[in-house]
Amino acid sequence: MHDLVGAYQRLDRIYQLYIQSAFPLRYTALATERNDILKKPGILSQAPLVEPVPTYPSSGMDLATAAARLPTGYNDLVSLGQMIFDPSIPLYEHQWKSLEAVILNKKDIVVTTGTGSGKTECFLLPLLAQLAKESAFWANCPQTTSQQNWWNGKGNRVSQWTHAPRPKAVRALILYPLNALVEDQLRRLRKALDTSQVHQWLNTARGGNRITFGRYTGQTAVSGERKQDSIERLRRELTERSQQWTEIQKLQDPELNYYFPRVDGAEMWSRWDMQECPPDILITNYSMLNIMMM
Repeated sequence: MHDLVGAYQRLDRIYQLYIQSAFPLRYTALATERNDILKKPGILSQAPLVEPVPTYPSSGMDLATAAARLPTGYNDLVSLGQMIFDPSIPLYEHQWKSLEAVILNKKDIVVTTGTGSGKTECFLLPLLAQLAKESAFWANCPQTTSQQNWWNGKGNRVSQWTHAPRPKAVRALILYPLNALVEDQLRRLRKALDTSQVHQWLNTARGGNRITFGRYTGQTAVSGERKQDSIERLRRELTERSQQWTEIQKLQDPELNYYFPRVDGAEMWSRWDMQECPPDILITNYSMLNIMMM
């Protein structure tokens, strides 16, 4: 059974951390008073409401079994997708049918199942299966150097992934009408592609490559030309991200990691980095896509 109360408490804590990091206060007394207010019941969240939902038919297969039934080359889905499914949890029938339709039958799909039925996995599993197959043929990625962390100090800006010799292209486009949905998808991709477990497999089996992904919305740093003042804004942004990630690790709550970007991972740093080296998976909204294509 899922820990509903624990999930509620973690979400409430995440919102508190977000407000503290996004809207810092100069004076300690004010910050303390605000934190005390945010902790009061009903300020940031209400007590959880539990709604029972129907049980969806199971495929009877876990991810390893499902991946074994795919054609040669797609089987590494079990490693690339290891963070999506717990080994003890079987795929729903509609999740397996989606994977089967896309990979085995080369069909397009439309998924219309209910809330909480794992619709995201219906497109994410075929996508990761295809990336697992293609990435097997990529050239090894050179190790990053200290210069990659260019924001530490006064050095010149260094592009995030131009050092990788593999073909650079957007391999999947995920479109959402609202930024809130973009943020939710970003959290899922961080869990799927930017954890230490997946990094370890990619280092061993894919020559240190990463499956890159990036959010390109109005919230993405940095807009405009690559002028010095804009570069300094990006430097400050990446410095804050790095410090934020360090603080999050001290809390020792793995679930919190998925709500914040890590600067040493596969998530793209900025618009400039995505323009110079397109991410494998691009997440955006309709308005921003229209601007990008103009």
